[in-house]
Amino acid sequence: MKNIGGMKLYEVEDLVRMLKLSRVTVQAYLRAGRIRGVKIGKRWHVTDSNLRDFLTGNTKGKDSAGRSR
Repeated sequence: MKNIGGMKLYEVEDLVRMLKLSRVTVQAYLRAGRIRGVKIGKRWHVTDSNLRDFLTGNTKGKDSAGRSR
């Protein structure tokens, strides 16, 4: 996990350990949008908020203005 500007960012390996899923599964979830993340360079990053959305079943999420996507 990285902390940038007070924001927690998780990488694939962090999610693999925390969720007890395979790397392939986590990457597939990210590509499909099931876990919302952003790719910076070659690495996926997931915010604490997006991880919480995934864990609570809210895969649609909200944009920065609070509107549903």
